[in-house]
Order: sequence, then C-alpha cells, then structure tokens
Amino acid sequence: MSIQVLKNFKNNRCWSSIDSEEVNVFLNSDQSNFKNIVALAINNEKDYSWRAAWLLTRILNKDDKRLSSFILKIIKSIPGKESGHQRELLKIVSKFKLSKKQEGYLLDICINLWEDINLKSGTRYYAMLLILNISQRYPDIRNEIDYLLGDYYTKTLSPGIKCNILKKANKNPLK
Repeated sequence: MSIQVLKNFKNNRCWSSIDSEEVNVFLNSDQSNFKNIVALAINNEKDYSWRAAWLLTRILNKDDKRLSSFILKIIKSIPGKESGHQRELLKIVSKFKLSKKQEGYLLDICINLWEDINLKSGTRYYAMLLILNISQRYPDIRNEIDYLLGDYYTKTLSPGIKCNILKKANKNPLK
C-alpha cells in the first residue's frame, strides 16, 4: 500500500522536480498518507524506503509533532539498512530533541555506524554529527570520541568530510 501511495504521488516525475511544499500538501491532505510514508521509510523496501525517508527529511520541521511518536521506532530501524537509507533516517532523527532512552539507542547505533570504515562517508558523517551532539550533554563519552576520531576511523573518509568532522569535533566545547 505504501509503495503505491508513493508511486501515485510521483506520477512519473523526476523526484528532484517535486517541490517540498507539494510534498507537505500531499502528506497533510490525508493522515493515512503521512502514516504510510513513515511506515515505508522505516521498512526496507528496495528503492522506495530510502526515498520515503528522503521525502520526510525535506519537509520536517524541528521537533515536528507529526513524527514525534515514531522517533524511537525510526532509531531502532536504522541498523541493517543500506547506507543511503541509514543516512536519511539519521537526518530525520537529527531534527528532534531526544529523550535519554532515545539518545542511548541512537548513540549505540551511531557508534556502530562510525566504526564501520567501509560504510559510505556521508552516512558516517551524520553518525558522527549525532555522536558529537549527544556528547555535549554527556561529557563522560569524550574520551571515546577522541578514540573514534583516530586515524584508523578517519582514513577511509573523503578529505572534505574528514576535515569537516575534525573541525566540528575540535569546536565541541567539551574538548
């Protein structure tokens, strides 16, 4: 059902030509549209789930109430997805103020993503941004972050992403 909703919305157009406002109107026009797209984003339907997550990323506001009840489910769905899908889900989660429980799950997942040096740089980038964000509230994890920013974990990153991550880590007030 969710895939068909997405196909009908796309209507043979290029995804990048669909305006964010049009996506918002579509998702707000029927509550089932929004729930179907969220369900699709959480699932693992080839070629469609990551696109549903991408659409959500484009239209969500900070702490968007429409999605707040799904955040823990989204966090728990991240492992096992393709790298690009994981990146889009991380982007969604980054827009929300999380509970301690949610942060705990997310931190564990992000560390696992970061430690996978064969994962795409963009996904690892968003994982580390979330780790750094969480570390501002929990200074005890700073030593672990310093270890995670060592050569072993940064050598496979693209030069731009590596430079950006190291710069953000050094600006982190806990350093």
